[in-house]
Amino acid sequence: MSTKGVADIVFCLDASGSMSPCFEGVRKHVTAFIEGLRSSGQMAWDLRFDYVAHRCSGGGGPFGFEAESIFNRSLPVALYGPQGSQGRFFTADVEEFRRGLASVGTHGDEAALVGLDCALDFPWRDAATCHRVIIQMTDEPFEGGAGLSEQESLLQDLIEKIQDLRVMLFLVSPDSPVFSELAQVDRSEWTIPDSAGAGLPSVDFKQILGAMGKSVSVSTMQGGTTKRVHRALFGQGGTA
Repeated sequence: MSTKGVADIVFCLDASGSMSPCFEGVRKHVTAFIEGLRSSGQMAWDLRFDYVAHRCSGGGGPFGFEAESIFNRSLPVALYGPQGSQGRFFTADVEEFRRGLASVGTHGDEAALVGLDCALDFPWRDAATCHRVIIQMTDEPFEGGAGLSEQESLLQDLIEKIQDLRVMLFLVSPDSPVFSELAQVDRSEWTIPDSAGAGLPSVDFKQILGAMGKSVSVSTMQGGTTKRVHRALFGQGGTA
């Protein structure tokens, strides 16, 4: 069965205090990603979008972790409730995605790997029929965030999880040894901005999102079934 033309895309965005310009850049230029997909000649795409806007600011999870998505103000509750994924996830409406991003407030600190783990735990469509894509953006190196030792201790588990779920990871971040390890995952791509801080001021969001779309459009899917993975690696749902 062909998998070309079907994709689930989750933007995993650092929602700490400096990141408002990044949210605006993604909101304004998300259609460049779609145009990049269509550049391969495959005009009909079944796309679903969502985001993880994450921060550490005194919440009830590990190191005060908080996250939200389009339909869920408390993403950990929606993802990891007693019955599993109970919230509503993904939209095919780009304008709905944009409205959601516009509603996100930025404050607090970063916990990049916990945010990525939440994105991995979304209810994806079958990997045999759908490109699974995470676009992670932050203006701080991993070493500038919260809970560093706790997060780094599970880095290899997180890398295995990305591989087992067959997720394509696009990373936009400052240089960092931890992010460098993430960038080694098969089919991952890493962009290091010329300058960081202040919401990734040097990033041309239109250009970079278009290039990501092109990469997805020419990617091939691996057959077989995905492996069972451990959810909430960092205990962000109160499950570990």
